[in-house]
Amino acid sequence: MKRKLFVISAIMLIVAALMSIPLTGCKTEAAEETAAATEAAEETAAASAFKVILSNAFYTAPYCSVFNPGATDKAAELGMELQILDGEANQQKQLEQAKLAVETADGFIYFPADVDGSIPVIEALKDFPYIIVNAYTQEALVENNVPYYVGPMIEKHGYNMAELVFQVWPEKKANLVAIEGAAGAAQTILMNEAFDEEFAGTEIKFLAKQNADWDSDKALAIMTDYLTTYGDEIDGIICHDGGSAAGAIAALKAADIEPGTIPIVCAGSNKSVYEGIKDGYIYGTSTQDPGLEGALVVEVMNKLLKGEAIDAVTYIPMDIATKENADDFSWF
Repeated sequence: MKRKLFVISAIMLIVAALMSIPLTGCKTEAAEETAAATEAAEETAAASAFKVILSNAFYTAPYCSVFNPGATDKAAELGMELQILDGEANQQKQLEQAKLAVETADGFIYFPADVDGSIPVIEALKDFPYIIVNAYTQEALVENNVPYYVGPMIEKHGYNMAELVFQVWPEKKANLVAIEGAAGAAQTILMNEAFDEEFAGTEIKFLAKQNADWDSDKALAIMTDYLTTYGDEIDGIICHDGGSAAGAIAALKAADIEPGTIPIVCAGSNKSVYEGIKDGYIYGTSTQDPGLEGALVVEVMNKLLKGEAIDAVTYIPMDIATKENADDFSWF
């Protein structure tokens, strides 16, 4: 009887010992999973505590119809409360929105109307977490003591377009007309500076330049006048944005000018640009993805508010698209 009890006891001890091995492993894995889940929950809870106001000067522009959802979707993913306000291209309005952010929010994302008018807004944001997005010169960032910027290196558009011009006219000899953005806008200034630099010492010259204020109807009228004034002298067209390119294409079609006869080089990632490339009117474009930009600035703001180290300047990708690789890009 004692022997039988001893054997049974020994068997139970062995079984218990064997069972303890996987149980211990499961316990460790479960503990790690619980810790990871707790950490993720804590991060989400911390992010959900953040309220951020985004003032968008060009709220209703086609570019921002993609930029805004990109920002909103990323904020939802991070658990951030994001309020996007229409700056109405009015710096006084944006100054009021900046002050509102200082009083009621944890951070401010500022999509300015122009560089010069941004100074009062920047002064109101002193010692408050904010990021400027979309279009600001490197010189102005330093001069105005802007702590953080997310967006394009604007002059890169100019360099990309110059490269496209050299692809079309490798002998570096051509007469161009330009349909520009808005007078005094950082984009217009920096693109032209890039052209001056790249075309210096070549036989690439501009017959005329006019501002269309990012408006396709104005661009149509300008291009129509160019065709009347310069006619066969025009070798190519430079457009600072997709809307201008659409207006230029409409003018070429109205004049029964075949695709590719007067190639267009532009900046922008509008669907109309993609169609213009596929149809042969546009040789190539310098791309810029608004949805990616909107998401990226929210992501960087989240890191800033969490106390993580971020770069003073975060540039978005800006690559060249032509007919050969157009399908590799996002279009809006």
